[in-house]
Amino acid sequence: MKKQLSLKLRLLLLSGVAVFMTTSCMFMPPKDTKETIKTEAEEAEDGTTVYKKDGLTCIWNDEFDYEGVPDTTKWKYQTGAGGWGNRELQTYTDNTTTADTASVANGVLTIKAYDDGNGWKSARLNSKASWKYGYIEAKMKITDRKGAWPAFWMMPQNSVYGDWPLSGEIDIMENAAGVADHKLFSSLHAEGHNSENPVSIGGAFYDDNLRNEWHTVGVRWTENKITTFYDDVEVGSYTNNGTTRDWPYDQDFYIILNLAIGGNLGRTEFVDSLGGQAEFLIDYVRVYQ
Repeated sequence: MKKQLSLKLRLLLLSGVAVFMTTSCMFMPPKDTKETIKTEAEEAEDGTTVYKKDGLTCIWNDEFDYEGVPDTTKWKYQTGAGGWGNRELQTYTDNTTTADTASVANGVLTIKAYDDGNGWKSARLNSKASWKYGYIEAKMKITDRKGAWPAFWMMPQNSVYGDWPLSGEIDIMENAAGVADHKLFSSLHAEGHNSENPVSIGGAFYDDNLRNEWHTVGVRWTENKITTFYDDVEVGSYTNNGTTRDWPYDQDFYIILNLAIGGNLGRTEFVDSLGGQAEFLIDYVRVYQ
């Protein structure tokens, strides 16, 4: 009798475990539904490589497969100092002949900021072309050092809705280790979401080797939505609500690559830890439509 009771108890317990396992499976959290995309490469009849992504074809790119200064048919330098509205310390220079703050070698664009004893020098490169909609991406090694503020972003070719921020700003990638170590973030600025309250369209933390690893960052920009992708995985989006106050993103925008020093996000109090220089490396920039 004692053995029979023990056997029944065991069967009951096993039955309970089975029921628990069955019912618990029914309540497992759903799988990650974030979208992933990939780049495809095809060889054209003339032997050149044609890149495709998300059903779009690359119409403009710089693979930095040359030596010297950045291609002046594709890029122009924006120069000057004065803090740029963010209390930044650097002066952006035009180095089309000296290549001291922006240079291309071994297939990589290096934007270099350095203190020459009279202040910080750096480079801000603006694309000469501009676009409305598409997939815009770059592959880069991101500075990730306190005091530095690298960025990959877009501004309107013409401020049809008024001066900043009314005509918009698309920040595809910013990195400010003085604010958050090893983090990338993306945001939008417009009249309805200005510098004090930008709209986040993505953010992610990486390990402490961020500046030594290549990562791709891009946005898929349509008339209805802007979605950010880090390493081809969706991290956030913002949807058009039909008002230019919140969605001025229906005009041509150009690309900007720059490395700022100090300022509101670079954080001036950490600049001395840079040891007088910092670098931002870009492997390529592509625009698909």
